[in-house]
Amino acid sequence: MSQLNEHILYQPDEHPKHPEALLHGFQRVITMVGGMAATTAIIAAAGGQSEGYLSWIFFTSLIVCGIGFILQTRQFWRFGSGYSLNVAASSTFIAICISALAAGGPALLSTLIVVSSLIQLVFISRLSWLRRVISPLVAGTILMLLSATVITAVLSRLADLPDSAPPVAAPVLAGVTLLILLALRLFGTPRLQQWAPVIAILSGCAIAIPFGAYDWQGVIDAAWVGFPSYSWTGFDLIFGVAFWALLPGFVIVNLATTINSISDTVVIQQVAWRRPRATDFRVVQGAQNVVVLTNLLAAFLGTLPNRIGSSNSARVVLTGVATRRMGIYGGLILIAIALFPKLIALAVAIPRPVLVAFIVFMMALLFVQGMRTVFKENIDGRKAAVIGVSLWLGIGFENQVILPDLLTGTLGTLLGNGVTTGAVCVILLTLLIDGASRRRRRLNVAMDMASLPTIDAFLRDFAAGLGWNEASTGRLRSAGEETLLSLLTQEGSSEEDAKGRLVVSARRADNAIEMEFAATTEGGNLEDKLAYLSEQPELHDEHEVPFVLLRHYASSVQHHKYHDIDIVTVQVEAVS
Repeated sequence: MSQLNEHILYQPDEHPKHPEALLHGFQRVITMVGGMAATTAIIAAAGGQSEGYLSWIFFTSLIVCGIGFILQTRQFWRFGSGYSLNVAASSTFIAICISALAAGGPALLSTLIVVSSLIQLVFISRLSWLRRVISPLVAGTILMLLSATVITAVLSRLADLPDSAPPVAAPVLAGVTLLILLALRLFGTPRLQQWAPVIAILSGCAIAIPFGAYDWQGVIDAAWVGFPSYSWTGFDLIFGVAFWALLPGFVIVNLATTINSISDTVVIQQVAWRRPRATDFRVVQGAQNVVVLTNLLAAFLGTLPNRIGSSNSARVVLTGVATRRMGIYGGLILIAIALFPKLIALAVAIPRPVLVAFIVFMMALLFVQGMRTVFKENIDGRKAAVIGVSLWLGIGFENQVILPDLLTGTLGTLLGNGVTTGAVCVILLTLLIDGASRRRRRLNVAMDMASLPTIDAFLRDFAAGLGWNEASTGRLRSAGEETLLSLLTQEGSSEEDAKGRLVVSARRADNAIEMEFAATTEGGNLEDKLAYLSEQPELHDEHEVPFVLLRHYASSVQHHKYHDIDIVTVQVEAVS
């Protein structure tokens, strides 16, 4: 039985009043601005660019990210997630962007963004090929890595305050902010918890004033309205040695951030609804396609690449607010901030200890959410080893305690990022486990009820080859029949109008047989349907019969929907 998430105040399809949504949008983006300011400043300075270029990329990054935030709340063709997912310039790209600017300036950077984004688009369109890699185990482990590896870097900024502030200011500001967040989370009502970020941050800023830790002068000096003047030089179409030398790094980092973002996009589908839903990978693909779109726009504006933020699901868990309206207002606020430098100064002036405490709290929630995602699967000894090794290798490389003398140059750039290293490790080990298991047998038939006798004979022969008894074989065959019927009876698909091919595969999985039905269908998700039926006292619709029987025969059912294919994985355990 699925457990209702009563903490959710506003689901994605619910609409709070506009003033309330505006405030939620504000507290959603306020912490983004400081991070984006730091990222752009580091890249421009280390890349040898002018102050004019810095102003331009910060201005255009805010606008591009605001557009991306708004687009994510919608679903149009294969673009958009339908969720409130923020898009932001990330520190992940700092090293490769600095290298591109140093080697060929903004023109080379824009060219590399375009080419790597097109490669990313191909990767996303073929996401169904990686269905055994992008699993709850992989997604959850990456979320835990994101949380664990960032803590050291975040805590190192704890004492980052003006020289006039006393040493005691940092622990006091961080402590008060953290205590407010904890108090609201532990004892506050859901209605009060939704404002936890803004209450904690504003309280921290108020306490910072008597300590002299809030930079009023930067706010006073900033102009009310401003538009940077910078002449973009266009694209570098020479494709010289520098381009080919840097392209692999751009592709690797782009794909690594894509995999990281996929993890958060998978999890937000589970935490944003009162009744948890199964993962729809069309949402994942739509979200990443918007990132590609914003990166192409960024390239044409001569600014920095973007990614989906890594803590969207943690913010929903903290506030209970997942409404799309918040994302729309958040995007509009980012665009407005770009046009009003004084608003930028207000956000940038938030004391670092306050931001550190907030980020630490968010990363704690993210780590636990990653654990929950991992444990959605049955964790055996092999999977436990994969999680543990990947997690600690990632942390070790991030903190440069594993082969530190070798982590220099290009190798240091690739392995020095613990999330990338840990993600590669968990993916490779997952592929190794899958490849070491018994080979799958496959059957290709028409997506039609007339194919049932062929599928039934295929499953019967497979079970006989494993020595299954008559009762176990009967359960397997019945589960296969009900899976086919369930696919055919979904909305938009029937025996009369079903088209295309159906690929059925089977393999042994310990004391069970795992069947996989890959087809092109429309309609709802079988996992959601089964969860719904498990809560109903009686059967009301004859069309629900296949779902009820499938729930009876199968030990587990997973349904992954992509833009190009539907994949249902069913496990049936042997009975004595």
